[in-house]
Amino acid sequence: MKQDDFLKQVTSKLDGLAQHHTQKPAVMNNVLEKIHEREASRYGLWKMSGFALAAALAGFVVLPNSVTTLNEKPQNQVVSTPKLSPQMVEDLEMLMVLGEDKVPHGS
Repeated sequence: MKQDDFLKQVTSKLDGLAQHHTQKPAVMNNVLEKIHEREASRYGLWKMSGFALAAALAGFVVLPNSVTTLNEKPQNQVVSTPKLSPQMVEDLEMLMVLGEDKVPHGS
């Protein structure tokens, strides 16, 4: 018998017993009380405080930069594109044709 089959058999047996248990609510309340009695780890607190610190730092960095860009006049930009080789043009055409469902052209 494999490990997975054994685990499935045990869990199905325990599920069946749990469904037909006479004191099911009392057992569930006892389990919940035991869970709440445990001391919470401080890892979650460190994680949330680190996230808050990162958000605050991002606010100090992003907000002033966005305000200064609003006050500046837009600058003219020049975009230069390199020429494509004939092989690259053919490759791009093949990629464009690849996504088409119907082929309206000859090849």
